[in-house]
Amino acid sequence: MTRIILESENNKDVLLITELAERLKIKYKIEKLNLEKTSYKLSSKARNLLKEGVDISNYGDPSEWQRIVRKDRISKSS
Repeated sequence: MTRIILESENNKDVLLITELAERLKIKYKIEKLNLEKTSYKLSSKARNLLKEGVDISNYGDPSEWQRIVRKDRISKSS
């Protein structure tokens, strides 16, 4: 069994996907998520961060990070 999870805020897209699933005889389940009405209390600052998303521009160069982390490994090519 393979499970594919799709998220969309566009109801027309959801309708197209469900029509395709029905045509292909694929089981599907629709869940509506609402971040505003969570079962736990979020501060307004946390709620705004969730809405804005994550800025990954300050994470740096992943290649440089790997070189630093792997310094202790002995390279076979050397």
